[in-house]
Amino acid sequence: MKKYILRGNKLYFDEFFYLTLGKEEILEFNLQKRDEVTEEEYFQIIELSSKNYGYYLLSKRDYSEKEFYMKLLQRYREKSVILDVVEKFKNNGYLNDYDFARFYIDTHNYSKKKMEYKLLEKGIKREVINDLLSKNLEKEFEEIERQWKKLGEKESIKKINSLLRKGFEYKDIKKVIQGLEKLEEEW
Repeated sequence: MKKYILRGNKLYFDEFFYLTLGKEEILEFNLQKRDEVTEEEYFQIIELSSKNYGYYLLSKRDYSEKEFYMKLLQRYREKSVILDVVEKFKNNGYLNDYDFARFYIDTHNYSKKKMEYKLLEKGIKREVINDLLSKNLEKEFEEIERQWKKLGEKESIKKINSLLRKGFEYKDIKKVIQGLEKLEEEW
């Protein structure tokens, strides 16, 4: 049995851990008329609350499985319940690391190295990252060219150093510079 205190729509299990519930959940578990829940009810309440919070999170933006798990873990203590919720969301198609990574790559202008680092940080598997980044090589060259032009009339060495600091590889920078020089010669 777990003791709790109900204040408004918040169910306090101790001074730091509480769950925010809707009126339906409070009525469903008859929480207003008692001060304890069974172990089974406790886990059901956690699951219900974490699912609702998960839907809320995904309505705001996409998450990788790891990010989603970590967000739920910050709010709820029961790892086993959270893992079940993440698995259910994954099985229902709400969480998909491959699609998340593809969208992330398409919407962020990072170098290949920085993109790989960011995606690994978000819990995406290395095989998925390598597969997506190998298909994205043309975008890397376009980004180098865009950054090169954005740097304007600075000395070439300063532009190259700036691009290197952003994680672009020297051989790729050199290819783009040669392509731009070739275009200038043709004009």
